[in-house]
Formats: sequence, structure tokens, C-alpha cells
Amino acid sequence: MSQTETQQQNLRLADHVRACHVDGQVILLDLRRDRYIGVGGALLPALSARIADWPLGTSATESGTSGREVDTWIDHMWQQGMLASASTATPARTTILEPQRSLAAIDEPARHGIQWRRAASIAYATFAVGHWLRRLHLAEIVVRVERLRSAEPSKPEDFSREELQGAARWYLRTRPLVMSSHDECLRDSLIMLRFLSAEGLYPRWVIGVRTRPFIAHSWVQAGSLVLNDLHETIRGYTPILVV
Repeated sequence: MSQTETQQQNLRLADHVRACHVDGQVILLDLRRDRYIGVGGALLPALSARIADWPLGTSATESGTSGREVDTWIDHMWQQGMLASASTATPARTTILEPQRSLAAIDEPARHGIQWRRAASIAYATFAVGHWLRRLHLAEIVVRVERLRSAEPSKPEDFSREELQGAARWYLRTRPLVMSSHDECLRDSLIMLRFLSAEGLYPRWVIGVRTRPFIAHSWVQAGSLVLNDLHETIRGYTPILVV
């Protein structure tokens, strides 16, 4: 597509691109390339006027940015497959509540002994997620997680608080046996999701970002309850992906 054509066409972000506005910047996550891109300054309102679902309102005034600079960004994003025609429907995006509580801060009932079925389930989840992270990009992992939820015929989040907290606590107690302290938050979150799905429980997988310096972080959340981190920590991140 030529520069003139992209200038005239109504555009939106491609299905595999997520975006959020944080600290005066728009952060883009290209799930196919596992890459984050930051955009700031006068480009923000200029791109908002050209890209339908850009996460910055068009109420901001555009200044200090030439039309050629904006066209260059649009052309580059189009060539990278990060844009689509606005005439096609934008997929519904899942939202998440602001974190209010942490599982670690809730009084824990008496512990039970080893449950071998759950131990085997965690071992299998660890193996499966290891395969995902070695072989798949984030866009494909998102599809795998969505399939876990869609495979359950009942409502995905139809579970009791006690049921969820009990299974999540069991995972957290067992985690040190299958994961080292060097394991990343993404791996931990995906293993927890995979394990909980085997229990018929389907919380949300979230990736959030913050800037100065830029950091991406992953966690698991059910409603306003953070399952594998502290909600005070999570509040420092802006969600960019919720599955």
C-alpha cells in the first residue's frame, strides 16, 4: 500500500496488536513479534486522528508534527502488519478490574497433605508451558489460553471464591518444587493458568507495562483479586493484554 493510500484509508490496530496509554506515551505490543514499541510526543494526537482505536482521544491538539512524519509512521506500521482497515470489525477486548486484594494477604486455612493428582497436573502444566515459550510467539500463546477457556461448556468464571482460592494456594505452595527463583513472571502466570484450567477454574491472564524505566510484567487475576503477586505491586502497571 502506498503512502497516499494509507493516508486516505480509515485504519485500526491489527488484531494481534494491543495498546495502552501510560505516562504520556502509547505503548504498542505486537504479539506476533513479541515486541513492544513506545510512541510519544506530538505523534500521539496525530496518530489518534488517523487510527480509529488509538488509545488517546482526539481531543488533544496536534502540534509540532509534520504530515510527512505521521505518514511515515503509518506506512511503517502498515508494512509491519500492525494496522488493518477500519472497515473490518475490531475484536472485543477483555477488560480487568483494578486490583484490590492479593491472595497472599487473605488468611489461609489449614493446609492439607500432598495431592498427587494436582502435583501431576502442575508437572504437566510446567511441561506444556515450557513448550509454548520455546516454540510459540505471544499471539499463538494467546490462542492457546483462549482455547482453555472455550473448552469449558459452562460459564468460564462460574466458580466459588473458596474453590478458586484453594486451588490457587495449592499451586503457590507447590510452585517452588517445579520452578526456580529465576523463572519469569510470564512462565509462572501461564503455568498457573494451565493448572487452574485443569481444575475447571478460569481467571484472567494479564500483561501490564510501566515506563521510566520500561518494564513489562505478567500476573493472574480473578475479579479484583491478584492470585500470584501483590496488588500493591500490580497497581503500578497499566494492563496492555487481558485474556
